This record gives sequence, structure tokens and C-alpha cells, in this order.
Amino acid sequence: MSKQLLISPYRQRGLSLIVVLLSLVTLAFASVALIRSIDTGTLVIGNLGFKKAATASSDQPADTAIAWLQARLTGTTLYSNITADGQAYYATSIDALDPSGNSRPATGVPARPFVDWAGDSCGGCVAAGTCSTCVAPSSSTTTADGYTHRYLITRLCKCTGDPNGNCADGSSNICSVPVTNAASTSPKRGELKYGDNVRFSGANSPFFRIIVRTDGPRNTASVTETYIHF
Repeated sequence: MSKQLLISPYRQRGLSLIVVLLSLVTLAFASVALIRSIDTGTLVIGNLGFKKAATASSDQPADTAIAWLQARLTGTTLYSNITADGQAYYATSIDALDPSGNSRPATGVPARPFVDWAGDSCGGCVAAGTCSTCVAPSSSTTTADGYTHRYLITRLCKCTGDPNGNCADGSSNICSVPVTNAASTSPKRGELKYGDNVRFSGANSPFFRIIVRTDGPRNTASVTETYIHF
């Protein structure tokens, strides 16, 4: 005679409760992960919005720096560095300048100049050997939109002094200048070969580099660069 194993329904109730509890815990974890994902996405979108607003606001100090340069084009004022009265103008290009201050020298790589945006001597980077020079920017200004700005102007020349003169070591003061149309043109329209008349020549006015750092809400920071010549 065969025997059958009978399972009482009362024995199955405990197992069902465990399965239900595990399902609830899984759903709870999934809900928390979904909420955190949504919050993170909202935070990222908000930060990008503040970043774009800070970048758009940086045109105001750039315009201020351009007006400051225009008022001093005549004479020899711009031949020398000007760091008084909250200004930050340097008559040299400051080679290898790192506007953001994010670079750190690797082994065998020379340290780069930093800009003292925070007003803390670049965090003591010169003494630590992580930067070669700490360059002071202009005084900070806050615009009507609530963003704080500081800027730095450099003339893209090898050294201070007359852009068409010589440096202290006797070498020529080489400056970056825009390319303009020359007075002479090629005798063959649409064709230019070696030995033909020069079509382009350099202008006398050097380029100026305007670096602006804008700080806004949520520790937003934006660094922009503007190149201009007159």
C-alpha cells in the first residue's frame, strides 16, 4: 500500500510571510534607489544651470577690462605691469599660466604659474613647489545678478616695454599680433605659390588676454578667456 505525505496548510503560512517580507524589503530598496537617482539628476541639472549662468555673467567684467584697456592705449602706459588700485594688468604673456589652478607638476615637469583667485597666496603653492608663481588678479566685484568676478589681463608679449623694441637681454620683444591683409596682392587671382607677393602681414597692435573667474551659488565657479586687439 502506497503512502502519501500530507502537508498541513498551517505549515505553509510561515514561509509565505518570509517571502512577502523579502519582497517588501526589495521594493523598499528599489524605491530608495529611484528617489536618490531622481534627486541626483535634479542636483546635476541645477548645477549645470548655475554654471551656464556664471559663464554668461562673465561678459560684464570682460567688458570692464576692455574699457580699461581702451582708455590707456595711447602712450606707454601699457608697456609696464599695473597692479595698483585693484587692477591686474601684466605686460607679458606669463607663459604656461594655469588659470584654473588644477594642474600639478609631475616628476620632471616644471611647475606652472597659478592665479590667486581665492586671495590665499594660491594656497601656499610656491612654497609647496606645486606652482612656480602666484599671480594676483584684480579686486573682486559683485554684479547685480549676485555673481562675484575677478579678472586678469595679460599682453601677449615676450617681455615688458615697447612691443616693437628689445627686452632686457637684448632680444626682440616678440608679441602675438593678428594677421591682416597686406598692401600687395598676388598677380594671379585665386592662386598663391612660393615666391608670389605676400598677401598677409602682421598688425602693430598686440593681442591682450582677459581671464575672468566668476563665483556664484552652490560654489559655482566659471573661468573664461577673451582675446582682443585694437
